[in-house]
Amino acid sequence: MRVTYRYIRPMTVLYARSMGPYSVSASEAWRTMSAFLQRHNARSKVKQAFGYFRDNPRTIAAELLRYDACVPVIPGLEAEPEAGIGRQTLPGGAFAVHTHVGSYSEAGKLLSRLHSEIVPSRGLSVDYTRAFVAIYLNDPSVTREVHRRTELCVPVIPVRMPAASNNDDQGDISVGVSGLRVG
Repeated sequence: MRVTYRYIRPMTVLYARSMGPYSVSASEAWRTMSAFLQRHNARSKVKQAFGYFRDNPRTIAAELLRYDACVPVIPGLEAEPEAGIGRQTLPGGAFAVHTHVGSYSEAGKLLSRLHSEIVPSRGLSVDYTRAFVAIYLNDPSVTREVHRRTELCVPVIPVRMPAASNNDDQGDISVGVSGLRVG
């Protein structure tokens, strides 16, 4: 599995939230968001969309899992709480990212493998205080399922490494060349 590492900036979005098992709640949240975008003729203005998996299914009961279907704020489009659309700022941070091509139904299995096997095998820790993210790069209404691209993002805790020879205990270090003969 090919994985890259990226810092994703905080972003203000409009979102629709649904609760329950992710396999069901994601579809429900996207139905709400899609209907909202259609009502405002804004669907074509959305270039990327974001799915936020707010809770860990290993520690939270399935009926309490929260999924947010998110789109970046579009000028002139405001939140409509009565329609189930809110506004929030998504936190940024460091993520391990795998680009998946194919069905959205495989996302859960791939995210599970990414966070339980791949990230730890690379010496990183998963940051369970932040949501897992799916960045949808295609419009599913015009892209065939086999060609849909999704960036699956697992939040990681950045590892800070000391720079080489950054040890203040060594005092002055002098580097010189003596007895060097060129020729």
